Amino acid sequence: MKIRAGFVSNSSSTSFLIISRNDLNKPDFLELMGVKPESPIANVFSDFFLSVTQNIDTTVDFALPRGTATPIAGLKTRGRDLPDHMVAKIKEAKDRGLKVYIGTLSNDEGEIESFFCTDSFEMENEKIYFNGLECGW
Repeated sequence: MKIRAGFVSNSSSTSFLIISRNDLNKPDFLELMGVKPESPIANVFSDFFLSVTQNIDTTVDFALPRGTATPIAGLKTRGRDLPDHMVAKIKEAKDRGLKVYIGTLSNDEGEIESFFCTDSFEMENEKIYFNGLECGW
């Protein structure tokens, strides 16, 4: 995990990309985070899971062809284009039949989101890939 150590302004957001074999669920998410359900900090990561699931952009249809409402090549999060490497990862995941979720976390939405917006991270196990590297300050 990489920790951001630079200047922090009043507002920040982190675009995220999650790719999973199955529907996104809390047990798999906690496993990815390395947190056992009985851990004293499990509630922090349970709250983070809730924030993530509440901030998934449900308007994106990854199957739309170029030139329609939200084509995969023009994906945006909070008005910013997703970088080419994230779009390529999404295309590869969809070609493999995996589930893809994108969204944005913001420090304006409470303590849990604020904490994770100060961090850049990329995590992966055999079930889930979670990219939170695209941050805006």
